[in-house]
Amino acid sequence: MFFEESNTDFLLSYDKTFNEKWNINISGGGNQFRQRQDYTQTVAPQLINPGIYSFNNTRKPLEVNTNNQQKRINSLYGFARFAYDNLLFLDITGRNDWSSTLPTDNNSYFYPSATLSAIASDMFEMPEFVSFAKLRAAYAEVGNDTDPYKLSSFFTNETPFGDNPILTESSLIPNAVLKPEITSSYEIGADIRLFQSRLNLDATYYDGRTKNQIIPISTDISSGYTSKLINAGEVRNYGFEAILNVIPVRTENFTWNTMFNYSRNRSEVTDLGGIDYTLTERNSVFIQAREGGSISAIYGRGFQRVEDANSEYFGQKIVNSDGIPARTDDLVYQGDYAPDYTLGILNSFKYKALDLGFMFDIRQGGIVVSRTKTIGSTSGQLKETLVGRETGIVAEGVVQTSPGVYTPNTTNVDVRTYNNRYYERDNVEAAKYDASYTKLREVSMGYTLPARIIDKLPISKARLSLTGRNLVLWTDNPHFDPETVSVSGGTLQPGIENMSYPSTKTYTLNLQIDF
Repeated sequence: MFFEESNTDFLLSYDKTFNEKWNINISGGGNQFRQRQDYTQTVAPQLINPGIYSFNNTRKPLEVNTNNQQKRINSLYGFARFAYDNLLFLDITGRNDWSSTLPTDNNSYFYPSATLSAIASDMFEMPEFVSFAKLRAAYAEVGNDTDPYKLSSFFTNETPFGDNPILTESSLIPNAVLKPEITSSYEIGADIRLFQSRLNLDATYYDGRTKNQIIPISTDISSGYTSKLINAGEVRNYGFEAILNVIPVRTENFTWNTMFNYSRNRSEVTDLGGIDYTLTERNSVFIQAREGGSISAIYGRGFQRVEDANSEYFGQKIVNSDGIPARTDDLVYQGDYAPDYTLGILNSFKYKALDLGFMFDIRQGGIVVSRTKTIGSTSGQLKETLVGRETGIVAEGVVQTSPGVYTPNTTNVDVRTYNNRYYERDNVEAAKYDASYTKLREVSMGYTLPARIIDKLPISKARLSLTGRNLVLWTDNPHFDPETVSVSGGTLQPGIENMSYPSTKTYTLNLQIDF
């Protein structure tokens, strides 16, 4: 296997100050990105003489698999900064890429950005308690191409049929008229510091949209292909982030500092060309993008429920003739793995040479689907399965006696049969949990040797500290850490838990010495 990646750059800059107040910095340059990967695999499928590992010692033809691909992006870019009296700043950038992985007519894409910031506290007269105030606004675009060999068909070597070599066409229908993806976003924010910087707030609102997404969609298998590549859709990501830093107490010997880090993000699929796109699937859990939904929405089979809003049993589970809650035939929206918000709280205390800090992480909202719940329940390993072992279980819900007519369920089912049917692998609703939690993420204690001791030693600083991480977890989830996510093929699968290990606490003793 051979892999090579190279970048060639040039850059020219100009910097000038006018009238002691205006400063202009302009730069322009270019880049050529090259990537090459050559892969060859040769297999002797059957040896004539065992133990002699030579390609000349093969009974059947050699199997040779190759994968050679190249990619190149040529770029020109420029950026400029205009500053006035260290009060007002304007930054402008522009970049144009030409990608070898896109069609000739569409391989050029330009994306600019502009950022304007102002030190309002120096430009205008502010109340005395305002120590600093900065306002900012920005707009930016980013372009993106795709991987090599997505524009036309190609063939790959497969395992020979007898002595006959086999070439197979790619299962993906290529697209010779692909366009580049473009993401545009804007943000506004402020950095405000009050009361001699003892109360500080840095807040940002952002809103971004991605259009012409390059995505593979499923096709009818009878076509001879499994998917095709298209440009489709528009996805919006928007949210709010804020950091609040407070110093409630600050004296000569004692300081108490508190920091809050808040984040709330939302996504919305505003256009997807009328298709439903599966981002990932694992253990019958589908994370799908659908128009009007989010890119973190979870779909799967769930329980059939009474849908007649006029019925007294509206919303209740429908139980089949065996006494088991019936499952839906189609995928049903189960929830969203994205949290409503996350919040970090850090407190630090310092008294002379001693310091103490502790940090909480809070996640509120979102769901996680647990394979631990499925496997543990169908095998009788979880404490919830103790219920009904002596008497059996009468499932909550109703039985449909005729169209639109329901009666409460009275069928008793032995607990083993009930749990095996209730928690079947593809019943996502039975295995989902609220992903909210609060964690005592870190506690640290430290002692710094005072100057009167340091001065007698051949060192400039010494600090001894003890730190513990992931010490306490508060959650309504009884079986696993909801922060855990599944990993498939090296890729994280948020919202899906797959027989995860228990969380690990760590303790660190550290001695830092500066000479």
